[in-house]
Amino acid sequence: MKILVAVDFSDITNPVVRTAKRLIQAHGGEILLLHAVSPVFFIPYPESIDAGIVDVEVLKEIEEARVKEAKEKIKGLEEFLKGLNVRSVIEVGDPREVILEVEEREKPDLLLMGSHKKGIVERILVGSTAEKVIKHSKVPTLVLKGKEPSFEGKVVVAYDFSEASHRALDFALEFLKPFSSEITIIHVDERLELPLIEQLGERVYERYKEEKERYLSKLREELSDKGLEAEIKIIEGVHPAEGILNFVKTVDADLLIMGSKGLSGLKRILLGSTSTEVFRKAEVPVLIYKHD
Repeated sequence: MKILVAVDFSDITNPVVRTAKRLIQAHGGEILLLHAVSPVFFIPYPESIDAGIVDVEVLKEIEEARVKEAKEKIKGLEEFLKGLNVRSVIEVGDPREVILEVEEREKPDLLLMGSHKKGIVERILVGSTAEKVIKHSKVPTLVLKGKEPSFEGKVVVAYDFSEASHRALDFALEFLKPFSSEITIIHVDERLELPLIEQLGERVYERYKEEKERYLSKLREELSDKGLEAEIKIIEGVHPAEGILNFVKTVDADLLIMGSKGLSGLKRILLGSTSTEVFRKAEVPVLIYKHD
């Protein structure tokens, strides 16, 4: 496994790096530490003030000093990961763009990063680096939120019968294989609103529900035959995002895994995205499996 680990040297960095170490020790592979140094922007002075080339040189010196400082800090992380296959990359640029560019270049199996809590105004105006990366990333992305995952506790896998969720489940089972996780596959059953005679609509809904329950039961048996035990939980009467978030909180989940259909920008605006809503509100680590 090749893990791209984005670090910013804030208080979330140590949990992120410890998580990367735990995963590589379990799966084997390579860790690629990435730090993006935000560029120093030149703000022009009014024309009445003579600002020569010295200003540009000062900004350049500040930027170089930041890069040097980052190199020293990343050495400490490399020391913590000593004995593992580790590389480091430091680039200057907007963190969101740098992460996505390095992902495209390195093609990792997993992107790992942390998420910081923001106030509602800041979230609306600026957004979250993690959220924006997730929207455009093409690889499974694990974002640490709320706590550091052990992968030995309760892991919730959201399932909605889509191709994206099926692939996310396959990925989750392979990802968790080295650990003793308690896996729960959760499905939030949305009632079908059909423009039919009420009685007929009820029969169609019940038949649809029975088929889903039969499929999930068969799925659990197939997993059991492979030596993988998983609990199946169906929740009714709530919106999918609400049902997932409430369940994760109730069982004190260690990790939430879900698939993303990769909606286009326009569809995301018009239809929204359950995975995006859950990611924004979840207070536990979230692994989003991307499926274009």
